[in-house]
Parts: sequence; C-alpha cells; structure tokens
Amino acid sequence: MSTITQVQNYQGSNSFVIKMKDTIKKYGTLTPKQAAAVEKILSATVEAKQVELSDDMKKIQAYSGPSDFVNDIKSKLEKFGKLSDKQVSAALNQIQKEETKNATRKMNLALDGDTIIVGRSIGQKMKETYGLKFNPTLLDLTKVLAISPKAIKLAGKMTIKRGDVCVCCGRTLTDEFSMLTKMGKTCAGHMGVEYITDKSEAERFRNEYLKRVEEIGEMEFWVPKRQIKMWEGNGDLLLNMF
Repeated sequence: MSTITQVQNYQGSNSFVIKMKDTIKKYGTLTPKQAAAVEKILSATVEAKQVELSDDMKKIQAYSGPSDFVNDIKSKLEKFGKLSDKQVSAALNQIQKEETKNATRKMNLALDGDTIIVGRSIGQKMKETYGLKFNPTLLDLTKVLAISPKAIKLAGKMTIKRGDVCVCCGRTLTDEFSMLTKMGKTCAGHMGVEYITDKSEAERFRNEYLKRVEEIGEMEFWVPKRQIKMWEGNGDLLLNMF
C-alpha cells in the first residue's frame, strides 16, 4: 500500500498525518520529506501496537475526556507506544481529578450537634484562608456542602462545647485554669481573649470566647475522609455514602 493511500485511509489521532490528509486533498501528492515523515510516524504506530501496555497506560489510552493535557499524552502513547513514569503519573492524576469532580455530590444538609476533629493540615488551611493565628482542629459542624469518594466538604464554627480538650487546638487540658476555661493560655492569646488570673473570671472568659466564635463565624473546608480524627454525631453516616 502506497504512503498516500495509507494517509488517505488513516483513522488515528496524529495531528501531522491528519494534516497530510488535507495536503493530499489539495495537491494530490506529498513532498519526499512529507512522505518520509509520514512513513516514520506510521511505522512507529505499528511498532507501538505490538508493545504490551500496562493497566495505567491502557487507562490513558481509553481516556475520552476533554483535557488537552491528557489527550496530548494519549497521542504520544499512540505514536511511540510508551510513556515515561512522569507522563503516566501526571496523566493519571488529571484523570483522577476529573473522576472525583464528576463523582462529587453537592449538598446543603444542615447538621445540629455534630462535632469534628480534623488533622493539623486542614487546620492550617483554615488558618490561612480565614486569617487566624491558630490552627482550628475542633469544630461544631453546621452543614454538609458536598461529598466525593475520598473527601467531604463541611461548614462549621469553633466549638462551644465543654470537653476535656482545648476548644481551640484539641490538646489535652492539664492545669486548673485550662480545665476551667477549656482552653490553654497560649490559645487564648491566639484567639484574642484575655486569659483568667482567678477562678472568678471564668464566666467573663467564657462570654468573651463565645463572642469571638461568632466574630470568626462559619468556615467552609474540604476534609479527606482519612484525615477525620473524630466525628461525634449522626452525620458521620454520610462518610459511607460512596
């Protein structure tokens, strides 16, 4: 079969060969350089089809989404029959993002009474997003906003519940004043609430803390399911939806 006939019958995705189809339609032939380039591409494609692809490469080969980035890597796979580990990893990451986005279910489900402890990295993100001086890790949840196979998007406020850990950072309380206020002196400073010097100031401290919680207000955040340290309440049933 001649090179021109091969180009005319070509059904692949190589942009150069497709361009040569138009050239043949317009001029009826190819230059020697164009023909040599096409032959090289078609020869490489035949060799590529003889290579056994890994499961990851098969996933890239089967991709039919809109990402130009993944489609470009897919084109390289079809042309050369192989990819570098870096190309495979980058393409799979993009495919995973698209799959997660498509699988994400938006919600607006109110929660009443649920409390959550999240990992430090999530607290750090909220600190940066909301301009705080501390990493909030213990929160009273108000809403579930979205859920995906690996994470859940929540809204919540600093907790107002009284427990045996600091309401700010979640650490265990040890001294008399911290157990009384439910917060350590360092966290009180970060929160901008004057710490107590006497037991009689506990109610004043509590009221100032509650006021500060309202000033900070509701925060929204994504939490990978594996980073949820504790979920107290019935809402954790949602984690098993996917």
